[in-house]
Amino acid sequence: MANQINKTDVLKTSLILLVLISSIIFLYSPHFKTKLGGYDVMELYREAQNRNTFKKIIDYKYFSQGGGPTSAYFNPVILLVWRQMATNYDKNHFFYHLLCTLIHIINTMIVFFLLKAFIKNNLFSFLATLSFTIYYLNFLTVGWIASGINQGLTIFLVLSALLSVIKYFQTKNTFFYFLSLLSFFLGTFTKEIAIFTIPILLAYYIIIQREKIFKFIKPDLILLPYLILSLPIILITFARMNGSAVITSFGGINFGAHMLYRFLDYVNYMITIIPASHIAKITLAMFILFLLPFLIYYGLRDKKLLFLTIWLALSIAIFIFSNFRDIYDLGRYLYLPSIAWFAMLYYIASNIKNLKTKIISSFFLINYTIVLNLFLILTRK
Repeated sequence: MANQINKTDVLKTSLILLVLISSIIFLYSPHFKTKLGGYDVMELYREAQNRNTFKKIIDYKYFSQGGGPTSAYFNPVILLVWRQMATNYDKNHFFYHLLCTLIHIINTMIVFFLLKAFIKNNLFSFLATLSFTIYYLNFLTVGWIASGINQGLTIFLVLSALLSVIKYFQTKNTFFYFLSLLSFFLGTFTKEIAIFTIPILLAYYIIIQREKIFKFIKPDLILLPYLILSLPIILITFARMNGSAVITSFGGINFGAHMLYRFLDYVNYMITIIPASHIAKITLAMFILFLLPFLIYYGLRDKKLLFLTIWLALSIAIFIFSNFRDIYDLGRYLYLPSIAWFAMLYYIASNIKNLKTKIISSFFLINYTIVLNLFLILTRK
């Protein structure tokens, strides 16, 4: 009987993954027509050609003469990928888009298994993952080769670290713990934002796993290796103080107010998907601020909801300091937050007790997270 149940679960999971992968292949295929171009893309391409030895790639003092994305971050893992692509495929855009799509497919699979740890209902975990998969801003992110590789690869390692440590807590298999550490360490050498995996893991550990006692206990040491592994990128960042994107873009004297504005701006963009009017943005921001205490209140009674809310806030907070251009040019920074956003929405829907309310809520949610994004993708010119 148990074997029959396991076979059924494997079949359901395989079918869900097949639908998710097929959706990406079908919807993302127009990207393959886009040629290799754009400032960041060509800067990375040239950098991959110029830094043609491993020694040059790991040189943390190196700054691009063009002042492009390779100057903003110490990212040897990403440069190694770009080096391989430039060496093997030169400017053949098909293979770059293929890599971006494959990274998104892998991230989608990780997201599905990650969300299953919070949303037990297969249908709702599938709908949440599908929402992430076809989210219009993620569609644009994957279509732009620079962000498809850089952002996609960084988030892949962040998600791998999160999923692996959750698997460790579930199974107590140390293989998953060391896999999480490896993913985190490699992630710190993609983009510096990967270091923010630590507060997300800390939130998960304290809210979901830790015993509710107010004293130090031995399991608390589980996060110490992550802190130790973050030291190299922290030291390198300070050594590159004049060029790091983290160090040079803090927003000056109006730091607090500006950061709050940026946070709400990102939340607005994530919800509205397309540029919204000023009145719509203010109205939505007020609604979010009004709703937040209720989420925290109910989160204190529901540990998973509390973690998903904090995960969403942390995922957005990661990016509020790193770039001060027009928010509508920065949709790629919502690739990671969109996971927690859709997880939270579908987690709430899956836990509605009243069947009629659940069906109505799910109907509106599917139209908002799936149908709307499908429309935006299919009608994009």
